[in-house]
Amino acid sequence: MAFTVERRLQEGWEVVELQDDRSGSSVEIIPWAGAIINSWKLGMGAQPLDIIDGYSGRRDFEANVHKGFKSAKLSPFVCRLKNGEYEWEGINRSTGKFMLNKDALHGLLYDVPFTIAKDWVKEEECGVEMVYDYQGDIKGFPFPYTCIVRYTLKPDNLLTISTVIKNPVGSTSSIPMTDGWHPYFTLGGKVDDWWLKIASDQMLEYDDSLIPTGKLITNKDFPEGRLIGNTKLDNGFLLEPGASPFCVLKNPANNISIEFISAVNYPYLQLYTPDHRKSIAIENLSSAPDAFNNGMGLLPLKPGEEFSFEVGIRITNYGLRIADS
Repeated sequence: MAFTVERRLQEGWEVVELQDDRSGSSVEIIPWAGAIINSWKLGMGAQPLDIIDGYSGRRDFEANVHKGFKSAKLSPFVCRLKNGEYEWEGINRSTGKFMLNKDALHGLLYDVPFTIAKDWVKEEECGVEMVYDYQGDIKGFPFPYTCIVRYTLKPDNLLTISTVIKNPVGSTSSIPMTDGWHPYFTLGGKVDDWWLKIASDQMLEYDDSLIPTGKLITNKDFPEGRLIGNTKLDNGFLLEPGASPFCVLKNPANNISIEFISAVNYPYLQLYTPDHRKSIAIENLSSAPDAFNNGMGLLPLKPGEEFSFEVGIRITNYGLRIADS
C-alpha cells in the first residue's frame, strides 16, 4: 500500500509520520507540541528536501518555541492581542501566555499536549486526528472548549490541515474565537531568491506594535507575483474570496513550488520573514490580529456550536520557471 502511518519515539517526543511512497512525501506531526507539523520531506533518497523549518527535538522546542512560534497552533486568538486585554459580554478580561511589548502573542494552545484520537490508512490517503480539551484554566479566558486537529496526506503531495473548535453542550457562555497556524516554509537557499504571489490587493494597516488600525491599504507588491528580493515582511493581507491557490511560493533554482489552496474560513494571510531569511512564515488566519478587540473576523461560538477551518497545501515541481508565471 502506498500510504502508511508510523508512530515512534524520537528526540524526546512522539512523532506521527504520514507517508506516501509513490510521491516520496513524508510529513511528521508532533502531538505533544501543540499538534504541530514539524517536517515535510520530499524524496526518498539520502538527502530529501525538508520544506518545513521545524525543531530538532523536544529540547529545541522547549528552549525556542517563544523565539519564532514555528508551526504553532494559534487559538483562541491569532497573532497579537493588544495589552492582552479584551471585553466579552460586558466583562473586561486580561489573558495571555507569552507577552511581547505588553501585547499577548499567539494564543494559548501553542505548546499544549494533544491526544491522538485516531489515525487511518486508505487507498488514496492517510491521516491523523488529535484532540485537546481546554479546561478554561488560564486566567482571563475561562471558557472551556475542544480543539480537534486533523492532517490528511493525499496523492501528488497534497496535505490538508483541518481544525474543528467546539463549545461544549451545556456551556453557559458564548466564546470569542479565532483560529490559525504559524508554519515556516523553506525551499533551499534564501528567501530573497524565491518568487511569491498572493491573491490579495488589500493589506492590513498596522501601527508600530503590529496592531491593525482598522484600515485597509493597497497591496501593490505581490498580486501579480514577483521575486521577494530584500523585502522584509511582517504583513497581513485580506484574501480575495474564493481565490485558489491564494498564495504561491516557489524557488526557481530547484523548481519547487508550494500552492496554498482555499478551503474553509481562512480569509486572512500573515507573512513574516525572519532575520536569517532562510524561511518564511505563511500563516492562515480566520481573523485579523487583535480580533477580540477590533472584531475583524471574530467568530462568537455559541454553546453547543462548532466551527470548522481547513487549508490545503500542495507541493509541485513541474519544472516551473519564472517566465511561465
